[in-house]
Amino acid sequence: MVKVISIRQSLQDAMETVTAKVNFEETKDDTVFPYVVYNLPNSIDFGDLEVFDFDVDFWDDSQDTTAIETLADNIDAVLHKQKFMVSDVVAFIVYRINRINVEEDEENIRHKTYTYRLRSYATY
Repeated sequence: MVKVISIRQSLQDAMETVTAKVNFEETKDDTVFPYVVYNLPNSIDFGDLEVFDFDVDFWDDSQDTTAIETLADNIDAVLHKQKFMVSDVVAFIVYRINRINVEEDEENIRHKTYTYRLRSYATY
């Protein structure tokens, strides 16, 4: 199995324990708020260790921030400092490195970005 696809599936599965509205890179225009979009924009390969930056964006359309805060905290609980076994030879650990409230032009849109560092190890 391809390493990056396996990592993405593991992340997707973990986040879907919190909400079914999880999408890789983009979402459909008709997706109901609140929802999650994630991305693995880059990585650095150190041989047996590959380090990915991993962004998770949380979106909502409510003046009340309770739903987006709860969603972000619950997703963070299944990702931050968690260990994942992708296969017999690949494992990874996720660490949150940043939380950002993103200002949007539309007054009613709430947007948060959590950035994680994912360290993928060869276990052989």
